[in-house]
Amino acid sequence: MSARIRVDRRIGWGIRVLVAVSAPVLLFAAPAAAETTMGHVAMKQSNPQVGCAYEVNSGDLYRLSAGDLTGDSYAASGLAVTFFDNGATIGTGQVSDSPTGGPAKVSWTPKTAGQHLLTATVETGVGPIPLESLTVQVRAATSTGSFGCAPSIFG
Repeated sequence: MSARIRVDRRIGWGIRVLVAVSAPVLLFAAPAAAETTMGHVAMKQSNPQVGCAYEVNSGDLYRLSAGDLTGDSYAASGLAVTFFDNGATIGTGQVSDSPTGGPAKVSWTPKTAGQHLLTATVETGVGPIPLESLTVQVRAATSTGSFGCAPSIFG
C-alpha cells in the first residue's frame, strides 16, 4: 500500500469521526440556540415567608425577532401574563399601557415553606411564550402573625 493511500484513508477516517462527533452536538445545540425568552419572573422582596403577600412581576419584557437574539426592549402594552407557583396558577396580570410601560403584576402569598419555582407565560398572538423562571426559598411563618410580614428596619 502506498503512502498516499494511507494518508487518504487517515484523512477519510478523520472526517468520518469529526462528522460522527459533531452531528449529535449540532442536533442538541440547535434547539437550545433557537429557544428565546421575552423576559423573566421577578420579585422586589427577598426572603419570602409563608402567609405574607408579595408582588411577583414580569420584569422587563423584550421583543425577539428571528435572527436577533439581542432583543429590543419594548413596552408590551396590554399583554396578559399568567403566573404560576410550582405549576399552580397564582393569577394573571396585564402589562401597563402607560407611555413607559410597566411589568404585569400579581400578588402571591406562599402557603408552604421550602423551594418554590415561580414561572409565567405571556399571552401573544402566536400563543403563550414562557418567561425565565425564578426559584425562591420560602421560610416558615413566624409566631408573630402578620406583624412578621412587615419589612424589617434592620434590612
